[in-house]
Amino acid sequence: MRMSCPWEEVDGFVSLVEFRSFERWMTGQVSAGMARQVPVAAPYRHEQRVLVEVWYVHLMSREVWRLVWPEPPFNGIFQKIP
Repeated sequence: MRMSCPWEEVDGFVSLVEFRSFERWMTGQVSAGMARQVPVAAPYRHEQRVLVEVWYVHLMSREVWRLVWPEPPFNGIFQKIP
């Protein structure tokens, strides 16, 4: 039986400090065996630019999520891949 994923979407980080804190939290999720990185299948585009991103799978739910780095004026995102 699959567990539901407890992660929540982030539609823009308030600051680089908030993003770095979130990035550390995700590293902790991987270290704890809750998630792992997977290859990016379809890069996120913002205003025709391809941005730095990493995809993660939440192992208990099998949901795949993308973390896209902020690049002003874009504030970054963390969202589930449909």
